[in-house]
Amino acid sequence: MLTDSKQNAVEIYNFTKFYGDFASCKNVNFTAKKGSITGILGENGAGKTTLLKAICGLHYPSEGRILVCGSEDAAFFRKQVGFVPETPELPASFTVLETLFFSAKQSLANFDKSESKEKIAEAIKECSLQDVINLKVKQLSKGFKQRLSLANALVKNPEVFILDEFSSGLDPAQMAKLRILIKKIAKKKAVILSTHRIEEANQLCDSIYILKKGEIVASGSLSEILLQTKTKSLEKAFLLFSGENNENS
Repeated sequence: MLTDSKQNAVEIYNFTKFYGDFASCKNVNFTAKKGSITGILGENGAGKTTLLKAICGLHYPSEGRILVCGSEDAAFFRKQVGFVPETPELPASFTVLETLFFSAKQSLANFDKSESKEKIAEAIKECSLQDVINLKVKQLSKGFKQRLSLANALVKNPEVFILDEFSSGLDPAQMAKLRILIKKIAKKKAVILSTHRIEEANQLCDSIYILKKGEIVASGSLSEILLQTKTKSLEKAFLLFSGENNENS
């Protein structure tokens, strides 16, 4: 388990995933630290989802190793990782409160109603859901659904949060509020953010991995990536690998 804020919450060594003869990810090396936000930047089809599913314990490596909080047990991953998908997967007929209680009961090994109430109350406060707790999920805006999806993960109290294209469909005000919350969560947890939005990676991430066709083509802090790619912005570094821009300045 994690004992030091500098210790890696996620460690991946030479991860390769085959689907038949096709390698969705090839020899990926990756780390995510507790107390930081790690970005995975790549176009659609770059292998981001394959990598995230492996960290969530939803499938196994064809080759290589994955450790979450020091363990290689996929069942353990599922307890320690909170996944927030691009499209919230929530029960439409449940109220916000019912959804969180259901999530707590499903995810907490030793369900205690009193303890769960405390966790749910904290998640509601953190995600600013106080005004909608009695509304049904189907009545919520996209922004509130994303907040509820994040609250579901908070109730589970994982060590690692994975956000997959979390800002898709949100307006600028909703995005700004969620960014503040994500930064707050990252003070104590490891946050992994998958995105194809350059501005998100710029504003949120302490370290960034750029994926192209299943391989890591650049990684490090923003300044390290700019040095590696000899470019002057993350956007130009990303475009360099996407083949859409051949300029280095």
